[in-house]
Amino acid sequence: MKYKYFFVLIFCLQSIASFGQGAGDFISYQKLQQTLLIRGSRGNLKITTFTRDIFRIETIPSGKTALNSSYTVVLLPSYVPDNIIETKTAILINLEKCTLEINKFPLSVALKDGNEIKIKEVKGFQQVRDSVNIGFEINPKDVYHGAGSRPFGPDLNRKAFDFYNTWEFAYYDQATGLAQSFNVPFLVSSHKYGILFDSNMPGAMRVYVGATDSTRMTVESQSAGKWVYYLINGDTNDEILENYTLLTGRQPLPPRWALGYIQSKFGYKNESEATVAVTKLQSEGFPLDALALDLYWYGDETTMGNFDWDAQKWPNSTDMIGKLKAKGVKTILITDPYITTKSFNFRVAESLSLFAKKPGTNSTYTQDIWNGTVGLLDIFKPATQNWLWQQYKRLAAQGVAGWWTDKIEPDYDPMDALYALGTASQIHNFYPLFWSKNIFDQHQRDFPNDRLFNLTRSGWAGSQRYGVLPWSGDVARYWAGLRLQIPIIIQAGMSGIGYMHSDVGGFATMSDKTEKDEELDLRWFQFGTFTPVLRSHGQRSNVEPFNLSEPFYSTVKKYLNIRYQLLPYIYSLSWKNSVSGRPICMPMDYFTNSRALGNINDQYFFGENLLIAPVLLHGMPSRKVVLPPGKWFDFWNNAPFNGNANIFPNLTVNDIPVYAKAGSFIPMSASTSIKSTDYYTSDSLSVKFFQDISVPVSAFTMYHDDGKDRNSLANGKHELIDFNGYVSEDTIQITVQRRKNYAQSLTIRNMLLEVENLTSPPLSVTLNGKPFPVVYLSADFKNGSAFYDHLAKQLKIRYDWDCKAQSTITILRDGLSVVTGIESRFDENTLMVYPNPSQPQTPLTVKATIPYSGDYTLEIFNSSGRNVLQQPLGMQSQGALLNSKVDVTNLHGLYILKLKNAEGKFSAKSIIIE
Repeated sequence: MKYKYFFVLIFCLQSIASFGQGAGDFISYQKLQQTLLIRGSRGNLKITTFTRDIFRIETIPSGKTALNSSYTVVLLPSYVPDNIIETKTAILINLEKCTLEINKFPLSVALKDGNEIKIKEVKGFQQVRDSVNIGFEINPKDVYHGAGSRPFGPDLNRKAFDFYNTWEFAYYDQATGLAQSFNVPFLVSSHKYGILFDSNMPGAMRVYVGATDSTRMTVESQSAGKWVYYLINGDTNDEILENYTLLTGRQPLPPRWALGYIQSKFGYKNESEATVAVTKLQSEGFPLDALALDLYWYGDETTMGNFDWDAQKWPNSTDMIGKLKAKGVKTILITDPYITTKSFNFRVAESLSLFAKKPGTNSTYTQDIWNGTVGLLDIFKPATQNWLWQQYKRLAAQGVAGWWTDKIEPDYDPMDALYALGTASQIHNFYPLFWSKNIFDQHQRDFPNDRLFNLTRSGWAGSQRYGVLPWSGDVARYWAGLRLQIPIIIQAGMSGIGYMHSDVGGFATMSDKTEKDEELDLRWFQFGTFTPVLRSHGQRSNVEPFNLSEPFYSTVKKYLNIRYQLLPYIYSLSWKNSVSGRPICMPMDYFTNSRALGNINDQYFFGENLLIAPVLLHGMPSRKVVLPPGKWFDFWNNAPFNGNANIFPNLTVNDIPVYAKAGSFIPMSASTSIKSTDYYTSDSLSVKFFQDISVPVSAFTMYHDDGKDRNSLANGKHELIDFNGYVSEDTIQITVQRRKNYAQSLTIRNMLLEVENLTSPPLSVTLNGKPFPVVYLSADFKNGSAFYDHLAKQLKIRYDWDCKAQSTITILRDGLSVVTGIESRFDENTLMVYPNPSQPQTPLTVKATIPYSGDYTLEIFNSSGRNVLQQPLGMQSQGALLNSKVDVTNLHGLYILKLKNAEGKFSAKSIIIE
């Protein structure tokens, strides 16, 4: 928060500045390929069409030049508009899905859908000295997401926030939202557009979204740079983010091990502590993929910048890394942008002139911070970039698999520090972007086949294209800190930053907080299971999950194994993010435009098919869950719920509320114990299909590759497996087809399909047109058969799939049970059958209250729908109590017993005869 009051002063001064009127009034225009250059009385207005949905708008004052390059944008303009209409008052660029309207008097721009205005500029970029201002007219009812990792919202309407990367220690309150480590000047509106602000010197920037005037968005910055903004059109959030990440770059696939469990703490102080932690985790059955080592690997905080092992405490570092790797555990090392005067690298870096300078001198800008006197590396210098990379490369040669780039806001960055690119006050926000770019580019050059792991705390628009895996900083170990993580992750995802996550358990243990809070650890871990990266970290000594007592110990272990079982699903979400920009975690209004859903801050989507509602308060007996439109199923017990409603599930230690969308496929690993992702294969899959008549057609694409190859998307070395469902009243059809394969693709996979919500036993099951045997006792279920679980209303189908051919499973069922959704067809009838399950030698007792007068019959049908018993009951009077015995000799398996009248109305019960 050290810059907060500085910002307030800046923006108060700006508010009284006298701004001009943008480009003034229209004089003439000229069309040049993708550019419309409009001459005004005070300057020029330059419109560039990148695509049919992406437009750059720039006001160029008289005597000034345009912004010809960008550190944020990588897309080149390619679309030449061919439908431009000029009227007396406006110039219209008509496009396929929208219209860009340039009003002439004064010159201003509006994005329109037909006659409806999405957003309208009320004054173009205006600059007086080093202050920049621009304003827009917005719809006060719109919902806004994005802007980086904001801890408030997720609706950003009626709020103001700064864009100046600033570290906040032990945060737990929404008020700290003005100071964040990961700022992205990009907003997504529910009015179906996005807006990105870009400058070569962004300075200290603030945005008011309806905060001072509900109909206005205002952008102010203390900046000496040139400015443009981009309007991004789209009919859906998917389209807007696809266009935004096309413009600023897409996230490359991380190594698959990044999706496993990462153990970290502040910190492992020597080789013994680190290796003992790994051994204990693995010996007690906790899956583990990586160990992250904090600053003690190079000594302590006073020797920051050493970039080498403390040989006394880590005498066998290379050997240790190799032994951990053999166990499936990768090593991640922390690095920082500061070098202390006590580090042996300080004089080296100073002699090479690698530090930021004092203004007007060639002297290193030193400052006294929490760990001593330090110099700050000038990451904008090619010499610094190359020297820094040599340190990383040397450690990579020892086997280090990942980097933890901390403090690169930078958190202590004097406003007058001078870099190769400019003063800190002007280019501070680019620091983490250049740091990540340097690691990414040099790693790609020297390790062209390996994917990069870069755990980082700070970034800017476009950071995603450099493969960053950001976390939400030094959150305080409070329940209040946990509650802020959902909006932070959601906003980052809507800013193109798909892998935002948190320190599970919270980082900072405050003086009023006991170190041990097992309920908080559990709930944070359960939440972390359904986030892009799962990593425990903190100042406390007992951060590892093996320190928990029961029942927390077993529950955390269960969730960790669930995380690994979900790898096929999670990895497919990563692929979706890399090819389209869709976030992994999304706000509740992502698929349904709703202001009420858009402001929910305690639940989210984990991929399109799962809704996650974490437990965020101590001792909660139940919590409210808002179900969007549609039908939903409890992921743990398959219980159905109608959407567009609030439910209040009871809470236990065992689980947090998780719901699957009707029609969804959830591919999972069939293995219930995976040591690390090194041991993961997709040769056995368990695929849940939450079928429902309300979703007649559904699909999911599973992505698979070797988990390592940096170029697997570009060179086609991957698999795409399509799961499709077609549901009608009497038929469920599931197809599994590999759309894309590569040389290392598997030829056979063992498939376990779990068809949920099957309210009546199947009449028949076929695989590729051939009859498939159905059993009704779990003991009889084996490969090459199907098992109907009467209590769970679930059909399991296990078979070996020839991956070169499509497999088609067809399930015929009693359609009437699907329409009614219940077994009883008589609203007033209560049908009781006992004992159930029964034995063949024991007659069934059937009791019922007769709903209507008439002739009645008892019938029993087998699983194929064939009538195996019919027992007339004769005339029955309404309200009479039926008490009848049924002989079931020679029957074995699952059957349907129906009480039926002459008009065809009936009541039915499923029965098992063992």
